[in-house]
Amino acid sequence: MLAATRVADKVQGAMTREEALPIPGFNRLGVTEIQQRLHGLSQTELTVIEGYERAHARRPGILNAIRHLSAAEPWTGYDAMDPERITMHLHDVSDDVAWQVLEYERQHQHRQQIISAARTRIPT
Repeated sequence: MLAATRVADKVQGAMTREEALPIPGFNRLGVTEIQQRLHGLSQTELTVIEGYERAHARRPGILNAIRHLSAAEPWTGYDAMDPERITMHLHDVSDDVAWQVLEYERQHQHRQQIISAARTRIPT
């Protein structure tokens, strides 16, 4: 099911107008500027941008950055949750999932509130 959603998001990205992308002024930005703005985007947003980029400029630097940032969310709907909900949800997950949250945040979102909550949730 997740693979089908990813394909649908890529198709959506290919058909999306530049103005609707989650990075304003996308076509006027250089590769480095876009790479910097990819951090913190949800997996869905990254997939939409990937579809758009593949359908238009196909710049390797952008596609490689997206590939590097693409990862499975710790749980379905994670990126759509606000930090408070994630922190509350951390109380009900296994140690393994808490580790996944910590690593995901370190690599993608960098939200200190969640990183701190995940650290306190993981046994030392």
